[in-house]
Amino acid sequence: MYYNCNKMNYNNYDFVLKAVKNKGGTLKYASNELKNNYNIVFEAVKNNGKSLQYASNELKNNYNIVLEAVKNNGLSLEYASNELQNNYDIVFEAVKEYGKSLEYASNELKNNYNIVLEAVKNNSLSLEYASNELQNNYNIVLEAVKDFGASFIYASNELQNNYDIVFEAVKNYGRSLEQASYEFKNNYNIVLEAVKNDGWTLKYASYELKNNYNIVFEAVKQNGYALYSASSELKNNYDLGFFFDEKNPNIKISKAYFNIVFEAIKNNGLSLQFASDELKNNKDIVLEAIKNNGLSLQFASDELKNNKDIVLEAIKNNGWALQFASNKLKNNYNIVFEAVENNGFNFKYASDELKNNKLFLIDCYKKKKNKNTIKYNSFIKEFNDIENNNFNNKFIKKNTDILHLIENKENLYNYLIENKMYNIIYQNEELHENIKIKYNILILSLNDINIDKLYDNKEIKSEYINKFQSYNVIFI
Repeated sequence: MYYNCNKMNYNNYDFVLKAVKNKGGTLKYASNELKNNYNIVFEAVKNNGKSLQYASNELKNNYNIVLEAVKNNGLSLEYASNELQNNYDIVFEAVKEYGKSLEYASNELKNNYNIVLEAVKNNSLSLEYASNELQNNYNIVLEAVKDFGASFIYASNELQNNYDIVFEAVKNYGRSLEQASYEFKNNYNIVLEAVKNDGWTLKYASYELKNNYNIVFEAVKQNGYALYSASSELKNNYDLGFFFDEKNPNIKISKAYFNIVFEAIKNNGLSLQFASDELKNNKDIVLEAIKNNGLSLQFASDELKNNKDIVLEAIKNNGWALQFASNKLKNNYNIVFEAVENNGFNFKYASDELKNNKLFLIDCYKKKKNKNTIKYNSFIKEFNDIENNNFNNKFIKKNTDILHLIENKENLYNYLIENKMYNIIYQNEELHENIKIKYNILILSLNDINIDKLYDNKEIKSEYINKFQSYNVIFI
């Protein structure tokens, strides 16, 4: 129930008491007299600590009232009197409930070890509001960065240069490395710990460590996109040996660099974009990338975008990959069909030739009655209408060669016969055969019969009579 004190009851003790017990914030509407009533305000802050803001100044300075408020919501310390913002018990309860309420404590208590320690235990980012002295306290800062490494930003310059503090920060939150000094950005153990937590932090490492095989390998293992920050010199790291490119024996490929790229694309196929041109043309690398994410085909070499096996594998992973295939393969029946089967919207990436291939269009449509195929092609829209008994003579006459593919055959047969569209039936051999069997109707052209022989030869005449006498013969 929502309470809103009106002119008749804003000063009614019983009404307001009931209201604030249900919704503390309704203290806002009480009269000044009741905002100064201990019982009313106590019940309000007990329900919602922040309703302390509506209490009288006198009660904002009442120990019990404020204590009840901060126990409910530590941020209500903001509305306490200056005197109580400097009260140890009040502030301790506030930061215990919500650490960042330390913001509203007095400067004296922002410099109190126990208060600040309790605050960072609850919320490490409350270190922001600690005094400069305590932002330089080893134990306080260590507690904060162990809980959440991002609080490292609020540590003193001195502690931002402390090995233990930096190590704990990056262990918990790798991107804390950004705030560390260059000395630690060039420290193997610190950076290794950082990239294990978040590979992307490789971007903050020294150039020397961006060229370190172990560091970079761990980074891309955690986040493939870290390959972006790896040193280009790794391409020439032959510590683990090398091999020659199969397609171009003059190109030497570092095994170390191959391993790093392979690990990166295993984590995120799209990191292929950061690989060297030689590896974008390496079938093993690209195949692994598209298995992880078919859309990584966009970063493969033009040669591999024209490779059937590669493109088909990409499309199996994600049909949208068709848009990155070569024009030649966008005209490949099986590849485009696979893409459309994966997602009908991919029909728009098919070649113009396939978009005008009736059999291909019908195959795409029938596979899943794909509405997206209908959306992009007028032929399929009309074909769909026929399937749904919305017969169109113009379409029927223009497409006699595919009428036998319509699933709604019986209604089509009836429509063709009722409208005496015998020429249409005659032109489609399969359609004609089905109607002959089902309706006992035989449609003949005079060209089917040798009239001269029929009149001159009794045996031939007899043969024709026997052949056609069981049918309702219609001549066209």
